[in-house]
Amino acid sequence: MMEMLMALAIFSIAFGTIYKSFEQLNRSTATENVKAGTQQAVRIAVDFMVQDIRLAGLNPLGSPGIGIQAISPESIQFTMDANFDGDDADTFEDLTYTYNSANGALIQTNHLGDMVLIDNITSLNFTYLDSEDQTTSDLDEIRSVAISLTMQRPAGRDEDISRTYTTRVRCRNL
Repeated sequence: MMEMLMALAIFSIAFGTIYKSFEQLNRSTATENVKAGTQQAVRIAVDFMVQDIRLAGLNPLGSPGIGIQAISPESIQFTMDANFDGDDADTFEDLTYTYNSANGALIQTNHLGDMVLIDNITSLNFTYLDSEDQTTSDLDEIRSVAISLTMQRPAGRDEDISRTYTTRVRCRNL
């Protein structure tokens, strides 16, 4: 009987250790998945902005009024002549990217209206640079835009994962 109790105690300790290790492995895997998902979501959102901002000012016919229209540290509005018709009044050729701090969302405004590209954003910062790589607020001098986007997601057990993606976009058409 004593041997049975000893064996039961040893098995209990062994299974407890195995369970604890398995639980830790599951928690670690879940956290790593959140990290990877957060990083990928931030990268995709920035890539959307980069593709569009590169086209800011696309104006093959030289029509007036096409280019960057309004800037702030948390938003950019620009136009392009994407269909080469010389008309800057086409609604789908006017884009705005804005950080809505009230709900932590990156909003793209286009001809379809406001669309949330990504949520759980904690900060978005645009820095506007001239041809000398100096910060500028003059719309006519902007030649590139630095973008910094930070996203934060919960990863369980009161742990938050935060990822920041920073890049610089050269505006080809300005």
